[in-house]
Amino acid sequence: MSKIRLLSSGLFSLIEKVITVLAMLILTPSIIESIGNEGYGLWLLILSVLAFFNIIELGFPAAVQRFVTLYLEKGDRDTANLYLTTSLFLFLSLGVISAFVALLVFQFPHLLGLEADMDQLLTKVAAIFAVKIVVDFSMNPINAIYAAHLRVDIDAALATLNVIVKSTLIYFVGRHFGIVTMALCAVFTDIFINLLKIIAARKIYPYWCLKRKYISYNGFLELFNFSKYIIIMAFAKMINQRSAPILISNIMTVNSVAIFGVAQNLINHAETLNNSIFQSFSAYFTKLVARGGELKNHIDTIARMCFLCCLTLAINLIVFSDPFIRIWLGPSFNEASALISIMALGLLVRPYAMIFRNILIAQANHKNLMYASLIGSIFTILLSIALGKIYGVIGVALAFVLVSYLVNFILYRIAFKRHNKIALVKLDICFAVSASVFFVLWLVAREQLILPTTWASLILSAIIFNAFFVPTLAYFFIPKEIMSLMFSTIKRKL
Repeated sequence: MSKIRLLSSGLFSLIEKVITVLAMLILTPSIIESIGNEGYGLWLLILSVLAFFNIIELGFPAAVQRFVTLYLEKGDRDTANLYLTTSLFLFLSLGVISAFVALLVFQFPHLLGLEADMDQLLTKVAAIFAVKIVVDFSMNPINAIYAAHLRVDIDAALATLNVIVKSTLIYFVGRHFGIVTMALCAVFTDIFINLLKIIAARKIYPYWCLKRKYISYNGFLELFNFSKYIIIMAFAKMINQRSAPILISNIMTVNSVAIFGVAQNLINHAETLNNSIFQSFSAYFTKLVARGGELKNHIDTIARMCFLCCLTLAINLIVFSDPFIRIWLGPSFNEASALISIMALGLLVRPYAMIFRNILIAQANHKNLMYASLIGSIFTILLSIALGKIYGVIGVALAFVLVSYLVNFILYRIAFKRHNKIALVKLDICFAVSASVFFVLWLVAREQLILPTTWASLILSAIIFNAFFVPTLAYFFIPKEIMSLMFSTIKRKL
């Protein structure tokens, strides 16, 4: 049953990501058409600022999921209920604090690089999203129930419904009346879907009830002790993903935020797709470490497949980003395609991050990851400001790529080698090949040999391109025994 639920969860998670990407592709040009480039840049800036307040969760969601899962697995409902109840009051308190701080920050537009005449608009939007912050924080115990019962499929299905309803409301209503109405559409949808999540969670686990005896100070301390290293890692990740719009708005313009935001969103979706494919290997490495299994061959095999996936995503981005942006958003966003070509280079070191992070976490050596992530976040801010002032948004993109190589290729490697005497020669060969293919195709893409002008011609070009390159790359990257296993499995199915 657990395998079926895991497969179901993976399927629904993939569907959710596909729907999210499609919604972005449809909504972005229509929003820009309705509220303009600067309006869209302001919308991205507001969302980026609000995302920072998730840091106030302090890494507790992962701790709650762990303890609830652990005690439900033991059949100890009372202790599981203790962590659920304690965390509910904890998250409710943190949500109120976060909402108050958000309201305070938006009272000072100059902190975000905005003019003072935007204070009324920001106050209205902050008041609306303050409700969302409190609700989202309070939903963490509910999310723990889904994770503990391996019912992420239900969670993902409801998240997909959320994307569809929210996108529909923003497309047909919100974008025509401005940012405040778009915020109302988003928050209304979130509250409605969260009510459905609570109802579904109640059916999955009907044994939780709010009682004063379940509020425990010791339970809070245990949650904190588990979360203390995750806090810094979460903070660093948030800076790497969300700091760019705030930095750009202070040293450039809101229009530059929109251009950079388009490029970064596409890169983030590519990384999310890669993560969804390989996220299951986290548990795989944990089991392997627990039984003292040999790691080297598993590392080489999994890393090679990850290199194939990342290289495929990267070369598609550099080859098709220019015509894609022209067809999708028009010539006013041409600079975004140059940013995509630069930031796609960062995908080539994602396999290192996937291997190093998963194994170090499985070995409970993630303290070293915390230090690496913290150093990376500091360099992200410093380099973005320094290079951004000189080269504009191109400089910010370069800063993010350089920090990605610093953290994933150098610092994570140092942390990994400190605890594992495993040769990484095969991984480095795969990286060298990936980089060579990337730069050759980058030079070809600069000649603009592929110039589709319609969605149909773009899709056809991508199919033809990948029909040739993907099998060729797979022949080099995927081990022969894996290829043989894949072919034999396909034959059996047929």
